[in-house]
Amino acid sequence: MHSAYRWAYLAGLAICVIWPLMLQLVFTNFIAPGQNPPDGVVKQLGYTFTGLVLLCAAFVTWRWGKVRVEFRGIGTMDRPRVMVREILLYSALFEVSCFFGLAYWALAGIEGMRFARSFIVLTSIMFFCFVPRFDAWRRAAEGEA
Repeated sequence: MHSAYRWAYLAGLAICVIWPLMLQLVFTNFIAPGQNPPDGVVKQLGYTFTGLVLLCAAFVTWRWGKVRVEFRGIGTMDRPRVMVREILLYSALFEVSCFFGLAYWALAGIEGMRFARSFIVLTSIMFFCFVPRFDAWRRAAEGEA
């Protein structure tokens, strides 16, 4: 179970930490900055992106609570598969924030760079805050809350 966790967590790190760090360093060179001022429609779209990112975090929190309760009842052989699936699902959902940052950069450009970078860095923050560590999985397997 521990090796499955390690593999999934490393894949999540690559998706949610290494990739956003690379984007922070090079995204201005590959994606043309938008020319729209960050107000009006672009501002509303930014609010929508923020809401969707929060919705992803709420969904992951809800899902982890559900999985944690059911994890003890899952067969010992199936636990690593469930753990990998959940960690990769959470990582993919958090990666959405990174893509919102790129989209905001493509819309608002230099004037919206601070917000675009915030969306990108939020991917890593959410990964570290919401993806359960191995001890949490172990406690779930033992039936602890």
